[in-house]
Amino acid sequence: MSGIFINSDAWNFWIAKPEQMTAEGIRADVDFYTAGGGVEAIFYNMNFQRSFYPTKVGTPYDKDLEVTEDGTLLLRGEPVTKENGADEYKMFYINYTTLKKNCPDYMQLRYDYCHEKGVEMWHSMRMNDVHHSRIGQEHRPQHCDLWQERKDLIRAWYRHSWRGEWVDGAFDYGQQEVYDYHLAMAREYLLDYESDGIELDWLRCAPVFKPGYDEINTPILTQFMRDVRAAADEAEKKWGHRLRIAVRVPGQVMDAMGMGMDVHTWAKEGLIDVLIPSPRDVCTEQDYNITLWRQLAPAPVILAPCIDCALKAAPNYIWSFRYTTETDCGFASNYYQQGADTIYLYNHFPFQAKEHPEMQRFLSYVGDRKKVAAHARRHAVTNHVQNGEGKFAGLTFPHQIWSQCCNGGVKVNVGEDVAGKTAKVVIGATKPLDIDILVNTKLCPVLPKDTPLPDPVPASKETQTWYVQAEIPAGLLHEGWNVVEIFHKGWFTLLAEELIWMEIVIDGEKG
Repeated sequence: MSGIFINSDAWNFWIAKPEQMTAEGIRADVDFYTAGGGVEAIFYNMNFQRSFYPTKVGTPYDKDLEVTEDGTLLLRGEPVTKENGADEYKMFYINYTTLKKNCPDYMQLRYDYCHEKGVEMWHSMRMNDVHHSRIGQEHRPQHCDLWQERKDLIRAWYRHSWRGEWVDGAFDYGQQEVYDYHLAMAREYLLDYESDGIELDWLRCAPVFKPGYDEINTPILTQFMRDVRAAADEAEKKWGHRLRIAVRVPGQVMDAMGMGMDVHTWAKEGLIDVLIPSPRDVCTEQDYNITLWRQLAPAPVILAPCIDCALKAAPNYIWSFRYTTETDCGFASNYYQQGADTIYLYNHFPFQAKEHPEMQRFLSYVGDRKKVAAHARRHAVTNHVQNGEGKFAGLTFPHQIWSQCCNGGVKVNVGEDVAGKTAKVVIGATKPLDIDILVNTKLCPVLPKDTPLPDPVPASKETQTWYVQAEIPAGLLHEGWNVVEIFHKGWFTLLAEELIWMEIVIDGEKG
């Protein structure tokens, strides 16, 4: 291991300005990630359903698209509406066609320049991406021809509705034609375009089998992994160097198994080199089963949990917010403490550097567990977003806390190197709280109401929020999992849905 892994998806590079669609623009994108060191590989995603390269297997992005003289984007001769993302898809079209004209060999140029800068370049293949597939969105210019023409290959098209789950419109890998199509695309990535490996992103989007056929079709996905490994071995002979395989899977083991992903067998048979436990959507979770994943996929498999761009504690997304350096460091230290080898970053892009000016420096040290542990950190309790058809229910907070009662505790992983550091607990709710806060059975003194809160904390324009903060006495925290208890002193029952936030903040270096 020499550093972290970074995913650069289609909504990163391809939303740049047209003047950046040059060889110099490709180099500048790589330069951003490599400026401070610390990066082992960049995974470049070149497909959602359509592909941002001249694929012979799938649908190239510019197929059946054109922009008229008045600036209207046409798909198969029909205007794409503003409601269907016309401006965004037109930008993709202009940038893709511009780069093909200015730099036809951009795939090879990117690979060569990554090596010049001392990092690996991998392909990231989205295995089943169905963003924007609800009623009214079926003809967006991101859907490939196979998806448009063969609804009989979709896993749950009968559910198609104005507000249904995107994954209802995903392909069913239980059908041979779907299997063959995606395997051919993986082979195209590996054998037509030089790289150091391929990431199979099973979370864009899963499930990948029709309802009721996930577990029983487990052997199909395992065989698919064998076939991709064989293609990678074939590519190694062509390119003359090793090619590794990474998989992005659910953070919870039962979620992965419940969608036919037998990761233990993949690891045992040497089919994967990097395992990336991840959230279903963009909200990072504190309690991926990292310790269990480590047992199921021991070394030499590299365990690289995903940190995405948002976090939340309550089921409703109004309580989420985008990452900060402190929350990222909190997750990273947590994962290292549980057994991670390194960190994988999703949705951490150059255009976000204005909002997060520390990003480049963060990239340089997030692969160093000691430097991460020395940084100021926020360790948030997070809600689990279920993957798959079956529901393995679990609440973030106690179901209810009765009047004058405690009703159990909440676990928070505070990572490593906590000795001698000052820390506090922050708890938020949708009603005023009259509570005592205990950490590891010890009462923590409540801080004055005017004590500054971490920035940001969840808030909503629709619902007022109240926060209580308490100081954690020195020496009380230990590395790893700690327990926060709420003793509810009010004369009403405090419900789980009324608690919207909990975190432990640990002081450390800034910047």
